[in-house]
Amino acid sequence: MGTSLFNSWEVPFGKKINFKQMKRIVLAILILSTSLCVQAKKYKLALNLEQGKEYHQSSVADMTISQNFNGMDMDVEMTVKGNLSFKVIELKDDHYNMDVFYENIAMEMETPQGKTAFSSENAKPEDMMSTMLSKLTDKPFQVKMTKSGKVIEINNMDNLFIGMFDGMELNVQQKNQLIAQLKQSYGEKAFRGSFEQVTAIYPEEEVAIGDKWNTETNLEAGMSVKLKTDFTFKAENDTHYLIQGVGTLINNENSPYVKNNGMDIKIDLNGSLISEIKVDKESGWIIEATITQDLSGNTHMKGNPQMPEGMSIPMSIKSKSVITN
Repeated sequence: MGTSLFNSWEVPFGKKINFKQMKRIVLAILILSTSLCVQAKKYKLALNLEQGKEYHQSSVADMTISQNFNGMDMDVEMTVKGNLSFKVIELKDDHYNMDVFYENIAMEMETPQGKTAFSSENAKPEDMMSTMLSKLTDKPFQVKMTKSGKVIEINNMDNLFIGMFDGMELNVQQKNQLIAQLKQSYGEKAFRGSFEQVTAIYPEEEVAIGDKWNTETNLEAGMSVKLKTDFTFKAENDTHYLIQGVGTLINNENSPYVKNNGMDIKIDLNGSLISEIKVDKESGWIIEATITQDLSGNTHMKGNPQMPEGMSIPMSIKSKSVITN
């Protein structure tokens, strides 16, 4: 009787299985159970930064801006580079207080009129744009950010523009126009939107591999759009988590006109965004992120004495940004 217990199992409906079959079944059940446990494992994806430590973010954005002006296609190729430093001053309740500053900024542009390049590291009296970029660097401003990567508050960012035009022969109107344009790219709204694309990516709850969640943020950099992104927790290994995002960029119809070279302009664009983001398992800080955007719409010029009826110019922007630490 003892022998028959190990040589075969009696199962419902009178069917018997031998010992080898039993081992296979037990092994299959074990593998299935292990697989289910792995799939069900939950992870808390969030920032876990250390007080007193500095973190860095380096970005390179390549974009093509296409416009059709009176039947003529005009393309602009642009590359914008920058390095940012973030020092965690304090961990308070559920947020971080950080000192942030631009370490360096550079841009290259190719238009039908030719190529130009500027860099904060190449400030010279005869290179006004590079000199202005240099004056944006090494000036700390304060950022308050949650562990889920949302920016709560930004302070003292206007300090970046103090002394911007010292030694330059510009009138008040010219200075105001240049500051307004620089703020579109490096001001508070622009910083918040571009930064949150790679930090405000975390779910509120613990998630397992394959789980999905969504976030919303506003992008303000010469245009006003709302970004809605569906994220998926794709994978994890010994060093990082992999998060992928598919986003929709929706134009803010109530965005105001802004002054640009003396004209009132509003850019209305809609489109899509795809991101792949690797974050450090311990700190939650970005290791590497790739973001591609595809936008299209119109640039609207408000009527003025020279152009009473105004004008709308078809426009598209395709860009790819690579961000590393």
